[in-house]
Amino acid sequence: MTVDEIRTLYAYTQWANHRVLSACQPLDSSAFTRNLGNSFGSIRDTLVHVLWAEWIWLERWQGRSPKQPAGFADYPDVQSIETRWQGIEQGQQDFLRRLTPDALDRRIAYENLKSERWEYSLGHMLQHVANHSTYHRGQVVTMLRQLGAGATSTDFLLYLDELT
Repeated sequence: MTVDEIRTLYAYTQWANHRVLSACQPLDSSAFTRNLGNSFGSIRDTLVHVLWAEWIWLERWQGRSPKQPAGFADYPDVQSIETRWQGIEQGQQDFLRRLTPDALDRRIAYENLKSERWEYSLGHMLQHVANHSTYHRGQVVTMLRQLGAGATSTDFLLYLDELT
């Protein structure tokens, strides 16, 4: 992928994250935190997982290996998630603004939460994070439907249509 394609992918990711968060706004606390048997149980926990993953990967791209696990209870509502995500998105945008084509091939090593060492190219890491977020947003949309709440579409082509 090129730097411009990565930037487009992250603009889409942020757009899609906002659409899903907006769809979750009407949920009451009980529905937001209800365990629906998904990967992370509730809509809240799934959103926090995505938020936390985007944060930890941003840290890793910058040579840091945080060991802080996701604090699901730290986010009681959609607004608290949105507030935290704004800072992460700003960090991603700043990072992507400085991204160069040569940087995409640079290998970055990090330690995961289990202190295991891993190493990948920055370009592959960037693609992984966007793909990871897409996967879990799809789970949130499914959970919204299970609750009988209004779901939303986050199709990439819809994003492109809205740009024109």
